[in-house]
Amino acid sequence: MSDSTTDADSVTRPADTMRERVGESRAKIWFLITANRWFVTVVFLLLAYVTLVVLHVFGPSSVRKLVTTSAVTSLFSSVIIALITSITLVLSISQFVLSEEIDTLGTQREQMRSVTEFRSDVEERTGIMASPAEPSRFLRVLIESADQRARRLRETVTDGNDELQEIASYADGLLDHSQSVTDELKDTDFGSFDVLLPVINYNYSWKIHAARNLRAKYADSLSEEADESFDELIEALRFFGPAREHFKTLYVQWEIINISRGVLYGAMPALAIAAYMMLSFDAARLFGTTVFGIDAAFLFTSAMYVFTLSPFAVVLAYVMRVLTVIKRTLAIGPFVLRETDQLESARYDELSEVKEGDN
Repeated sequence: MSDSTTDADSVTRPADTMRERVGESRAKIWFLITANRWFVTVVFLLLAYVTLVVLHVFGPSSVRKLVTTSAVTSLFSSVIIALITSITLVLSISQFVLSEEIDTLGTQREQMRSVTEFRSDVEERTGIMASPAEPSRFLRVLIESADQRARRLRETVTDGNDELQEIASYADGLLDHSQSVTDELKDTDFGSFDVLLPVINYNYSWKIHAARNLRAKYADSLSEEADESFDELIEALRFFGPAREHFKTLYVQWEIINISRGVLYGAMPALAIAAYMMLSFDAARLFGTTVFGIDAAFLFTSAMYVFTLSPFAVVLAYVMRVLTVIKRTLAIGPFVLRETDQLESARYDELSEVKEGDN
């Protein structure tokens, strides 16, 4: 698929995936949002451990400090304070999420009414009797609804009118991209990132933006049927924005719960290890023992310290993905935050020339 057109007066079609649109490497995007969060947590812990070992081996250091001073006690006493503080913070965040679920009957009814009305609007526009309850299937219905309008638009502009081939190309590109996103949404369950990633890839904002600009550019050449098809397509695409934001909000809440659970799972073992290192650990018993030429006392102490960092690593792994998702989906509606070559610049130039001529 071509990512763009070379004509300065045409709409530039961005890439089909978020990774390609933002210009990031495949490995970076995989690590930030796609990779299993427990795997990322382990990577962070290993990175911290390897960094400590490398600094010990190549830096000015001595294992005698572990034996002759209270360095271990000082280190792990600060870890206990940090752990208790972080656990309190996570519980506060969990309480905030919980408070969003505990509401008055009137508020709950209003939320229920809003969701029901939105589903009814979707059903009315798409012509189906009952929209699916599963997020992935519901999003596929929205995409398929936009596809139907795009096919109708393509049919109205390809009946012997070569001037409107740019609109036909836009419709073809939308259909191709929709097919790939729909395939990715099949057999996915909410709670896994497999549902949200295709939704992020579906750049409905640009599709609305491009449709509005194409309709403005060829306003004098469009038939009444084509103009109506544009209206229906834009309306169908507009449904996708609120739906995506709703499921994204639910996903963020889901991830905050996962963060809280991960921190609480690792909190007690981490506190127990820190207490053991302060109360019972004797570095002198390992003094003189080496593993691959590295002091065993330092390796053991570093391993225990890194393990106590596991709650922090869990928070970092999950928050990193949540923040990346939020950053890539900031705009709602026909706003494109990334720099792209856009048709409207040429359109604005034409309007400026007209105004200058009138003056």
